[in-house]
Amino acid sequence: MINYTLSALFIIFSNIIFENNLKGLWKSTDDNLVQYLRFNDDGSLTEIIENQTKDYRYKKSESFIEIELENGSSIESSFYIVSDTLTIQYFEDGKSVRNQYVRKKLAL
Repeated sequence: MINYTLSALFIIFSNIIFENNLKGLWKSTDDNLVQYLRFNDDGSLTEIIENQTKDYRYKKSESFIEIELENGSSIESSFYIVSDTLTIQYFEDGKSVRNQYVRKKLAL
């Protein structure tokens, strides 16, 4: 019984610790779009779409990401991570948009 309790507590605490860790490379789950997001600890974000790369700055607070765009404006999106899946949600033209990404590991 004690081993089961300790195992359950470990899983809960490890999910809390790693849940909002954006750092790393994420690949879009959309089969019609080749898109990657790479979040760094220094607040930089690289977006790779097809054969185009864009660099942004971002700020993270609890469950929100604020991304500074090239024209000086910014977009605030909510996000959550479940296992190795990142979901980013925002509103565009009054409609809710939801994008999902899967964490990718780099082999060097």
